[in-house]
Amino acid sequence: MNFSMMPGVLGRLVGSSAIAAIIATPALAVPVTFAQFVQQNGAAQQWSITTSGATTTVTASGEVTFFFSGVSGLPFSGGESALFTLSASSNSIGACGVSCGPGDSLTQAGYFGSFSIIDTGSDPGANLLSGTFAVTGSPSTTGAQFSSHVGSSGASFDASATAGNLDQLVFTSQFLAFLGETDETSSWSLSSLIPDFSTGTVTANEAYPAAGPFNAAGSGTFSSNPGPVAAPEPGAFALLASGLLGLGFVIRKKSLADRMS
Repeated sequence: MNFSMMPGVLGRLVGSSAIAAIIATPALAVPVTFAQFVQQNGAAQQWSITTSGATTTVTASGEVTFFFSGVSGLPFSGGESALFTLSASSNSIGACGVSCGPGDSLTQAGYFGSFSIIDTGSDPGANLLSGTFAVTGSPSTTGAQFSSHVGSSGASFDASATAGNLDQLVFTSQFLAFLGETDETSSWSLSSLIPDFSTGTVTANEAYPAAGPFNAAGSGTFSSNPGPVAAPEPGAFALLASGLLGLGFVIRKKSLADRMS
């Protein structure tokens, strides 16, 4: 091989890699659903919502079946058994649509906390997906949100991050790399709420959820924009590093030989 051509070859390799990376990067479009879970054991109660004074606490814990979707290069196919846990609190009063009467909506923002989905199947203890939600400004506009209707047996718990406020929701995973995210969303749908949702004392069109506890079953959906990619294995980084070191050694050796000739 003509070593004088090495810098040019290296340049073409770098250029080709850059082009491949650009092509492989998902288009900045609508958020992509990359993971979901469903609760095991049917309608087993998993979620709990309680209010004490001015603090409402949402907790969840239970076995779920977790699915990755739309991400290639992952070590899983099909559902993974996992343990889902969540804990969050809000000190913000909820806002009703009109007067907090029967059928009226209530949305309570300002939740801060975290969740985790840990593998109990083929890779026990592995972090399939975890996240934190934080209040980064006024509680009425940031943090996670709990929503329901007075008298309803359903509810939702949602958290999101946008390009202008990425810290509201932060995802982590042993298997996914969240690169250049502009939007992230976690959404939980609660069903079989027992008892039906109600509020405490109403002031104008504001109220906290009743003391509770309210128990519910739940499922979760997670999306981001752009969609995440499979995280490289540690061995891949080591192989790339050793290859670059070897290539640098060859170029340096050739350069020294040219100066000595």
